[in-house]
Amino acid sequence: MKQKSFRLLRNLSFIFTLLNISVSAQIGAPKILNDVRSFEVTACAPFNNNIVAAWMEKRPERKDNSEDAADMRIAYKSSVDNGRTWNEKGIIDMPDTFGNGNPFVTSSRKGAVYLVCMHIGTDFYSGNISLYEFNFKLKKFVLKSVPIKSTDHLLDKPAIVCNGKEIHLVYISYPKRDKNSVKYLYSKDDGLTWSEPMDVFTNGTGSYLGPSITVLDNKQVAVSVGSYGFNKEIYFVKKKMDTDKAVFETPVSVAKITREQGAAMSELYSDGSRLVLSWQNPHQRSEIWMAVSRDSGSSWNSPQQIIKFGNLFSGVFDTKGNLHCIYSDFADDRFSVSYKQFDEKNNLIKHGYVKESAPLPAFNEYLGAFQKLLITNYELNAFWIDYPDDHTLKLTNWKIN
Repeated sequence: MKQKSFRLLRNLSFIFTLLNISVSAQIGAPKILNDVRSFEVTACAPFNNNIVAAWMEKRPERKDNSEDAADMRIAYKSSVDNGRTWNEKGIIDMPDTFGNGNPFVTSSRKGAVYLVCMHIGTDFYSGNISLYEFNFKLKKFVLKSVPIKSTDHLLDKPAIVCNGKEIHLVYISYPKRDKNSVKYLYSKDDGLTWSEPMDVFTNGTGSYLGPSITVLDNKQVAVSVGSYGFNKEIYFVKKKMDTDKAVFETPVSVAKITREQGAAMSELYSDGSRLVLSWQNPHQRSEIWMAVSRDSGSSWNSPQQIIKFGNLFSGVFDTKGNLHCIYSDFADDRFSVSYKQFDEKNNLIKHGYVKESAPLPAFNEYLGAFQKLLITNYELNAFWIDYPDDHTLKLTNWKIN
């Protein structure tokens, strides 16, 4: 058996060398960012050496190994030395509520940091989406505004992006008995006041899942969204620029959801004209796919399957146009966090491990929706969750080469 394994590894090494793919073992030594059971993590780098990270973690009363989304709160930390050291943890929670979730952080070009999250009320169909701004002197998030609240809709997976003094927000609105919809609203005064929510899709299918939002290099807002159901669409759509009204162009279908995925949420990252759009089944281990555009979404490469049994993909471009990504692999009752790098033609050129494969024989816990990979000062910062190590949140940092 050992001889066969050695032969397989030797053959794989030969194949990777032939394809000019650099393969490395585990990258660097991880640091523990949070030792309370964590579920998903987001982060941003507002200016040199500064990082703000936020995540979902269990409340003290939450039972472990539960697939429910109840009894969770938002936690966060900040760093002023590129993640070497971190300030004390802060907490965002609303007592006597079902839970809090889907934190998303972003920064403006002036260095302001905002966090948006969902606060679920006494049941799934009540609560609000709140916007917080990070106070760098106090080192804490302070409530700025409540863009939307409801007593009869689930307000799910909010995401925001900044453009000057504007903040653009997208989320999914689930009524109790009708079709869901993708909602968009905006602020023109740094999040103090907000427009009324409007539909991104005027004649929608009502089976949307997991929206994401970005701003392109021409300051045009763009949205991606997934769907429920095999053969349903992964959409990309831009907001029209030649009108004062919030109207969106005809959506583009980037891909269709496979039978194995069954449903997929989207994650969209842009550094201007370059975009990476990924989709995966939320809270389930399944296929991860991605597509890349290098012309502001006017065209997309053929979708690429990243992994067959994983989740929690995050991608980012470097200044050369190379794409770096991390994701979690749950195949064969084991767990690892992989790192891959693709060149400008989307060829795989590097493959390593943020965490090498470890046993994970049982997995009954709630699976979050995202992890985060950042580039700061020519370094990669991977924020990831170590499921075999009691769902500890960790950070691995290494130089781009």
